Amino acid sequence: MENIKVERRVHNGYKELENSPYKIFGKYQYIYTSDKGEISLIKLVNYFRDGKDLWEIYCLEGKLFEDVERFDTKKEAVVKTKKYLN
Repeated sequence: MENIKVERRVHNGYKELENSPYKIFGKYQYIYTSDKGEISLIKLVNYFRDGKDLWEIYCLEGKLFEDVERFDTKKEAVVKTKKYLN
């Protein structure tokens, strides 16, 4: 099993919209890193305007998967992220 590191930082999109009525992103972006690559995990707030939040992963390094993947829960997104990075 790979050694996965996690960094939590304030999402740039959240910072830009912090003082506006628009809430698109959760406050934090999580960067998961291993020898295989790097994946970003963010929360999309009320993404489809139906009151439901989604969690999205995106591969930053390593070509682990194409495009983005979205999940109903953070737990589901983290499990998938760790599968890609192990």
